[in-house]
Amino acid sequence: MDTIIKLDIPADAKYLSVLGAAVSAFAELAGDSTITYAVQLAVHEICANIIDHAYGAYDPDNRIDIRLTLNEAQLAAKIVDNGRVFNPQTLLETTWEMQAAENGSSYRLTHIDEPGLEQERGRGIYLVYQLMDSVIYTPQNDRNLWQLTRNLFVE
Repeated sequence: MDTIIKLDIPADAKYLSVLGAAVSAFAELAGDSTITYAVQLAVHEICANIIDHAYGAYDPDNRIDIRLTLNEAQLAAKIVDNGRVFNPQTLLETTWEMQAAENGSSYRLTHIDEPGLEQERGRGIYLVYQLMDSVIYTPQNDRNLWQLTRNLFVE
């Protein structure tokens, strides 16, 4: 059976600590501190990118919706915003597999090179890729959907 929580936060960096606490508390239900940390950091990084890149300037109407789902096999996060569309193909050193989706195309991140030490930015998506088992981005009309999945048990 799935256990689900939904969060709706303002797209403002000052709420990232609240988000982190909520995600950590929920992820702890998986019973593994490594998974708890990985999911919390990955969700934080995606939300920070949404705040910086999808929305840019602060507007109190800008929101981020997060849905966390836990079952015996995985811990998953769906993150939705209404900001600017992200074009995965603009990220250098990444490989995305395009897949047909209900409302267009989705992109599964299949490879990303480790950022160089001289890079000042661009480590967030690399971290997310390293921490999660699946990273999928889907632009849908007037919104963006990120799906992050961490498997709980390795077979």
